[in-house]
Amino acid sequence: MTGAASGTQGLLTRVARLVGELGDVGDEDADSVIVQVGTTRASLRVLTLADGLDVLTVTQLVAVNLPNTSALRDDVEAADAHLSFGALRRSDPEGVTTDVLQYYTFPAGTLDDVPLLTVLHIVLSAGADTARRLSGA
Repeated sequence: MTGAASGTQGLLTRVARLVGELGDVGDEDADSVIVQVGTTRASLRVLTLADGLDVLTVTQLVAVNLPNTSALRDDVEAADAHLSFGALRRSDPEGVTTDVLQYYTFPAGTLDDVPLLTVLHIVLSAGADTARRLSGA
């Protein structure tokens, strides 16, 4: 592999190892890692935006097939406003039902293991906490 490809794969391998401390690591391929944190599932993917700039994208499925009511819209907007990192969105704002997803992207290529794990913990736990609030559990 060349520099960017090996750097991307190396970062993804580190991420897969680290998130095992936060939840169950499921599917892993050359492009992404899936981790289960509480009732949520997250896809973690590494992208190279420029030479030396690798970012980690997190897409976390927080809730599935919820009734798409104005109360849910208000709950999602309130939860989104309280996130320290990332954004919380409904997948289909106009449909009868919707999924709720959390998105976050950050430069991760130069982070050591502890800071990287810390950011992942903050982001993924916030999604799991939001899932509990939205489900009423």
